[in-house]
Amino acid sequence: MTELVAAGLTVEVDTVLVATSLLEPAGSNLSADFRRLATPGDWSQATAMRRAVAAADGFASPAHQLFLERQIDEDRRLVGAGHGQFFGAFASGQLLALLGLVTDGTGVARFQSVETHPDHRRRGLASQLVYQAGCYGLGEMGARNLVIVADPSGPAIRIYRALGFIPT
Repeated sequence: MTELVAAGLTVEVDTVLVATSLLEPAGSNLSADFRRLATPGDWSQATAMRRAVAAADGFASPAHQLFLERQIDEDRRLVGAGHGQFFGAFASGQLLALLGLVTDGTGVARFQSVETHPDHRRRGLASQLVYQAGCYGLGEMGARNLVIVADPSGPAIRIYRALGFIPT
């Protein structure tokens, strides 16, 4: 790893967590509509939300904005090819939280890009969205194992553990 650091890269070590079933979140937000992204408007909102999240995290350069647009395009291709689904938490038609669930077709489904708009954090949206999407993965997608990756010292890992994910 010293070579990577010497090359100017930042090394991060994350925790991989797995669940074969999920615990329903306690006291989570049920006032939102939790559903798959289905319309061009949904995907447009996903791009706007990712931009807001990136800007709040200090990534607002034009190059990063282009990266986010291309990432959403790739997410749509994954869904179109039948390799996964993207889900959102909506209130009054506005996308508040977003995540993807991608499968390899062998019974494993991996969460990706779990994000909540900066103006709507700490309301239980991500917890309920991971739960709802995970139930979909275990049922409709035929997954036997759900996989999620988190910063071991970040706030998200506590949410995932409370839902029944355990480190591998």
